[in-house]
Amino acid sequence: MNENFNLGDLVTFKTHPLLFDLYIKGDGKYVPPIMIVKEILFENKDKKEFDDVSGNRIAEKVKYICVHFDDNKSEFIESHLYHSQLESIKSLNIAKVDEKKQAEGYIALIDEVLNYPKFKYEFGKIVYFKTKKVEAFKKRESSKIEVDSNGKEEKKITRQYVVNYITPDFVICGCKNETYNDLYYNNGKPKRKASTNFIKVKWFNSFQQKFSEQYLPIEFFIDYNPFKSKGVIAVEEK
Repeated sequence: MNENFNLGDLVTFKTHPLLFDLYIKGDGKYVPPIMIVKEILFENKDKKEFDDVSGNRIAEKVKYICVHFDDNKSEFIESHLYHSQLESIKSLNIAKVDEKKQAEGYIALIDEVLNYPKFKYEFGKIVYFKTKKVEAFKKRESSKIEVDSNGKEEKKITRQYVVNYITPDFVICGCKNETYNDLYYNNGKPKRKASTNFIKVKWFNSFQQKFSEQYLPIEFFIDYNPFKSKGVIAVEEK
């Protein structure tokens, strides 16, 4: 069984509108989040993949546990999704770069995010969830018809950022190494892949009006403010 996504990869549900367009159209609340792969689950050979009557596919052998941040309740959410339901963020049309305006050393947003460097654990260090900058750069486009004093109609287009799923800044307050006893089936075939190096992060939970903390894989985070990184330009395509 060969998985197409790895631990720590950034993915989204395949209905994400920016997979098909540069701008979100319609209600931004229906846009799915950017998620990070936490675990890969491999079903055994007895897993039923096809319906007995119709022969249609109803499941897959590989499933992913993906994590995103619910900014309404200020908490992390896990989702179990099949590969055919997901797309890599490599396919997102977001913060497109105009090559003619590209200065030396500048890189596109998606390239920056895909190449975030690893960092070393340090108690009390401020860290940032890897999806933060991508979620912040989403844009929604809407249009309306305005009529001037002469009765002439003119189409007006407005664009604004859609910042749902934005994460707060986090502070490292602990760490642990996870060990697993169920990584393989009895026949030696892989059963699951899971992150082993976890850090405990603390943040202010605005929904509960208190500080929350949780253990998450260290590869979910970066240790520098992504909005202060050099070289990234976001240019709207006309």
